[in-house]
Order: sequence, then C-alpha cells, then structure tokens
Amino acid sequence: MLNHTRVFNECQCLHEPIEGIAGYANLFLIVFSLPIISFVGVVLNFFNIFIFCEQKNTAAKYLTALSCSDVGVCMAGIFVICSDSLRAHSFVIDQIFVFLLPKIIPLGLFFQMLSVYITVLAAFDCFYSVHRGSKCDNNRSTWAPRVLALVVISVAAYNIVQFGDLQAVECMHPENYTLFELCPTEMRLSELYVQVYKGYLYALSMAFLPFVLLSILTVSIIIMLRKKDGMKKMEKSEMNNEDSGNNPVVLLLVVLLFLCCNLTSLLVNVFEMLKFQLKYEVEAVLIDIGNFLVVINATANFFVYMASSEEFRHSFYRRIRRLLRSKQRSGGMPIMHEQRLRFFNRQPIASSL
Repeated sequence: MLNHTRVFNECQCLHEPIEGIAGYANLFLIVFSLPIISFVGVVLNFFNIFIFCEQKNTAAKYLTALSCSDVGVCMAGIFVICSDSLRAHSFVIDQIFVFLLPKIIPLGLFFQMLSVYITVLAAFDCFYSVHRGSKCDNNRSTWAPRVLALVVISVAAYNIVQFGDLQAVECMHPENYTLFELCPTEMRLSELYVQVYKGYLYALSMAFLPFVLLSILTVSIIIMLRKKDGMKKMEKSEMNNEDSGNNPVVLLLVVLLFLCCNLTSLLVNVFEMLKFQLKYEVEAVLIDIGNFLVVINATANFFVYMASSEEFRHSFYRRIRRLLRSKQRSGGMPIMHEQRLRFFNRQPIASSL
C-alpha cells in the first residue's frame, strides 16, 4: 500500500518577536499607539475630503486627492504595519495575515507613494499659483484632473510588480507541527530585482527625487512670498479672497510637514544605499519611527488646515453642528424606529511599509 503522507520542508521564514529596547519601542509605537492614530487619521481625512470637495478651486482638488491617499496610508498603518508586528505575538493573527499581507502590502505601498507624489504636485501647484497669480487659474483647473489621473496610473503601474513579492508557504515548525509562513518568492530573491527595483529605483522614487523637488519648491515659494510684501500680508489676502485649499501658506505647511515626517525614512534609505551597517536594534527602531511618522503625517494634515485656514475651520464646525443636530433629531424618533436604527448601526469594530 502506498504511503501518501506529505513531507513538509522545515520553516525558514518564521516571524519572531523583536527583543530588547527595539522590542519595547515596537510594542509602544506600532502595536499600541499606531492603530489609535491610524483610526483617528481615517476619520479626520474623511472630514478633509468632505470639506475640500465643496471647494471649486484647483488646489482643493489636490488636497482632496491627498486626503484620499492618506486614508489608504492610515488603513495600511493598521492592516500592514501593526498587523505585521502583531504576527510575532499571536499565532492566530499570524496565520490569518500570512495570506492577506502579500495582497495588502503592495496596496499600502501604492497609497504611500501616491501621497508622496500628490504632495509634490500640490507643491508644484502652489509654486505656479504664487509665481503667476490669478492669471493661471484657467490653466491649473485644466491640468489638475489630467495630471492627477496620470500620477495615479503611474504609481499603480510601478507598484503592481510587488504583488509577486511574497507568498504563503506551508512548512514544518521545529517543534513538530505544520503552519503557514510568509516567505519571499523567487522574484523577490533575485539579486537583480532587489538591487535595481527594491534598491536604486525605490530610493530614487521614494526618497531622493521627492525630497529634492520639495526642498527646491519650498525654498522658491518662501522667497516669492517674501517678495510679495511678506508672507503675513499674502496670507491675509489669500484668506480673504480664496478658499482654504487655494491658500499658498496652507500648501506650504503641508509640504514642510511632509519633509519633517519623512526625514527618518530618508535617512534609513541613505544608510542602506551607502552600505552603512547599523546595529540591528538601531535599524529596527529607526524603521518603526519612520513608519510611525509616515502615519502621523497622513493624520496631521487636518490640524495644519485647522490652524492655518479660517475657511476650513468654519466648514468643519458647520459639519460638526449638522451632525449634532441630526443626532438630536434622531433622539426624538418613535421607539420602534429608534430600535431599528440602532440595529443597523451595530457593526463590529474593527514589515512594514
């Protein structure tokens, strides 16, 4: 009689918890803090989307698109960054996400890159509007949808390759039981793929090129604003005559926030490109800080809009008042309707980028 017992290879890609200071940093930043910040970021970015959709100026279109991509970044903070760290602490989570991560990691990377290049587009738009003034409004409104569509398609085309990076493999644990582990595919192990696509192209497209462009544009915008009778006078004029999305100071602050929050990730990429070997714990902590700040950036744009735009504040408070009024009205419903509404609203709560 034939023996049909299946033989499994020994596990080679087990996901073990990080120990020492790096482990404590990972627990605090990624496991505990990041899901809360990501959830808040999703809510705040939906407010951004609703408010900027009401505005008709060109810059508001870029900020609406940026808020949409930031929703994806915040969701990736929960379902990619946090879940990847949780896998090391929970067998059940590990066995669920070992099948999900090969699909959702490329989506997280797509939204992260999309946020980067929409920020670059917003900076270009800010530079062009400050340089040309109100004369450029017609050109900007024509270019914006086309350029945004081109960027979305280009970023999607660049990241689609990464759906072939990882795979779930069944293997034998050293303690003599079978499980699924997340392993790189043959393509991901290719030296040419790692060196060119994951190395040079990624560093160029996600680190050096955006930072160089944004730095040049930021300095140029500041110089032009100072030439136009000072930044404060310019800000006051823009606030009185245009929507919040068209205020160059708002866009400038968004770009500056992006540069600050992404500096850690840039340093990690620079060290890797220069073959500068960091201690394992130091590298792990820097990666966690970089991922944490990326989600902070996707969340904090709301506070930039609130602090620098009176129009945005009024729109936000107006929406909050509407929500409160709608809740007060629902409180006066007949009991049967109120129970039905409560039933339909009862919903479950739900390595890195």
